[in-house]
Amino acid sequence: MNMEIQRAAGKPLKVLDRQRAIAEALQQFTRLSSVIDRKKGVRSYESHVKDDPWIPILFALCFVLPVAIGGLYYGLIVSDRYVTETQFAIRPAVGSAEKAAPDEVGTNSGTVNSTVAQDSLITLGYIYSRAMLETIEAQLPVREWFSRDSIDYFSRLDPDKPIEKRLRYWKRRVAADVDSVSGVMSLSVEAFEPGESLAITQAILKATDEMVNGLSARAREDAVVESARELKRAEERVQKINTALTDLRNRAGVLDAVRSNEATLKTISDLRTARVNLAVQLSVGQRDLGPAARNIIDIKQQIADLDTNIARLQRESAGEAPEQKRQLSSALTQFEALENERKGAERYAESARKANERARIIAARQVQFLSPVVAPVKPESSTEPRRVLMISLITAGAAVLFAAALFARKLMVS
Repeated sequence: MNMEIQRAAGKPLKVLDRQRAIAEALQQFTRLSSVIDRKKGVRSYESHVKDDPWIPILFALCFVLPVAIGGLYYGLIVSDRYVTETQFAIRPAVGSAEKAAPDEVGTNSGTVNSTVAQDSLITLGYIYSRAMLETIEAQLPVREWFSRDSIDYFSRLDPDKPIEKRLRYWKRRVAADVDSVSGVMSLSVEAFEPGESLAITQAILKATDEMVNGLSARAREDAVVESARELKRAEERVQKINTALTDLRNRAGVLDAVRSNEATLKTISDLRTARVNLAVQLSVGQRDLGPAARNIIDIKQQIADLDTNIARLQRESAGEAPEQKRQLSSALTQFEALENERKGAERYAESARKANERARIIAARQVQFLSPVVAPVKPESSTEPRRVLMISLITAGAAVLFAAALFARKLMVS
């Protein structure tokens, strides 16, 4: 305003006022240019849309049609699915820790060669396998459950399809996973009725439990057979040694000689004990009585008789011929060797008997079982499909598809 008054009065403008006026003029020009460009761009876009008839078609095909179909299917057609979830871990039976080491016999009858991680991965593959599907189909009417007319066409199973196609359908209804750190397995089963979902889950757990125990069944059966064979060999060895001992006794009379020698030595020992007692009595009696006393004379006579008998028994024991002594010594040496061998064989046979009994006990019982972490329960409401989520994803995907179509169309036109 001041600049206009100064120009009207014919006064010269100051340098500061002149710069301010130039800045205001540039700002007004910039605003006017942006408005013109915006209007021009809008008009250009509108004219481009009006000039290109494929854009509405692309919008209808790439956005409207997928959203409409997805909303119709997930909003009105798709069947509700009920999900039963459970978590479990493979655990060894209580008291099986001692089975980690081989037994004394060496048959490994007590060992259950099982690795939890390996068994978990085997179980994971078994749940998705054809063997599991055949087992479940033999126990439950899953074909009828998944092929009812009330189920939508795209979620329904064709019961007349071969096992390979049914296995693909089975893998879409069953999901299993294993935690690599804890070894806990997760299992979820989808069905179109709550009770059916629970029944299928329980059947899978039962079949899995039987399969896990079947992994070591052959090893346990082999352990029973091997331990029984080893026990038979040990018993035959004991019987053979006993026969050899009997033959040695009958041939060389070792048993009579040994028993006779033992009896002689025992008699000599008893006589020497009695002589010591009489010698003590004689020593005590001589302090009070004279040597002519009747008791002193009787004790001396008894001591003399004992000395005579001891000398006679010693002469009889040592009076054998040298050849007879050598034969007896050789027979005794053989007898002692066979006797020691018999004792070792009997100990080994006892160990083999215990190993066989242990193997039979392990083979007859369950060595592994599924320990439930989260027990399966009957679902009360359907959790699949997630209708709002699926429609939102389809809408987002359709928008991306339409944008890509517009970009491709622009490249084609330019």
